[in-house]
Amino acid sequence: MESSITKLTEKWAEPAGPMSHVVVSSRVRHARNLERVAFPPRASKEDLRRVCDLVDRLIRSNDALGGFARVDINTCTGLERTFLKERHVISPELEQGGEHRILYIDQKRSCVVMVNEEDHLRMYCLRSGLQLVPVLKEINVIDAVFGQSLNYAFSEKYGYLTTCPSNVGTGIRASVMLHLPGLVMSQQIEEILKHVPQSGMTVRGYYGENSEFLGDFYQISNEVTLGKTEDEIVQLLQGVIDQLIAREEAARKALFEKKRRYVEDVIWRAYALLTHARIMASNESFKLLSPVRLGIEQGYFPALTHHRLNQLIVAVQPAHLQLAGGGEIGAEERDVARAQLLRAAFNGPDTQN
Repeated sequence: MESSITKLTEKWAEPAGPMSHVVVSSRVRHARNLERVAFPPRASKEDLRRVCDLVDRLIRSNDALGGFARVDINTCTGLERTFLKERHVISPELEQGGEHRILYIDQKRSCVVMVNEEDHLRMYCLRSGLQLVPVLKEINVIDAVFGQSLNYAFSEKYGYLTTCPSNVGTGIRASVMLHLPGLVMSQQIEEILKHVPQSGMTVRGYYGENSEFLGDFYQISNEVTLGKTEDEIVQLLQGVIDQLIAREEAARKALFEKKRRYVEDVIWRAYALLTHARIMASNESFKLLSPVRLGIEQGYFPALTHHRLNQLIVAVQPAHLQLAGGGEIGAEERDVARAQLLRAAFNGPDTQN
């Protein structure tokens, strides 16, 4: 049986965007709290319920917010919450569930409002490819609608007040997900990423802060928000991303010029496993899909696109496999289902076996 959660997000972050050979997605998030209400870590249940009621009334009554569908996190199953995290719809924090925590999803705009996560409101918009400026404009429109009706906790000296000091100021977190196999294969990645913090940015794993790096995917985002405007933060991040794209493109070019046989072997070995394996662990699928994604740019797989690979990377994750199959299954069954899904996706032999 298909979960309503899967239908709410089936067109999430589509279609493919600019620079999609390197950039998977761009996201801008605002953190906001309401004045005279304790922030979530110290709030009572009554405080949290009050915030939920205020936000719900606003969304229901304002036509500009009419595209948002409500999801009560506490009524979602653990599997559904993990599905939303795997899809980068909610944070690992909200995945934990809890009373008076609400999610609003506007699938058409790929925008989300999380209520009572680390802050009263965490709202963001997401787009495929490199689209930081359009995403910033989109979230600013939504934030302005909320700000007209809700009194935000704000200091003339510091700006927007947030639970985490690193978010105080503009409350903005702009981030870009990059695929950097060229820098990884040429063993330049550690040296290059070591310099990212010097620009006021930070490097995060696939699921954000404190998560591991998977499949040569890296999230780059601003570290602090105090003392700079939103536009300045986005422009700084854009500059860092432009440099990383240039370095990645140069690394790929050098690899195919100087080590083509080696790189092609990595790509086609990965493809061979993806089209023939009968058991496939989650981390292994990330590792194998990464070089195949690299091969798309070289025209090795005419039927595949970067966007389709992005979809597969999400589809092979544990909660996605289980919801697609109708419910919870054990790790070994998931590994079998993952291998079958990948064989079918790549038109491998015996896809139904």
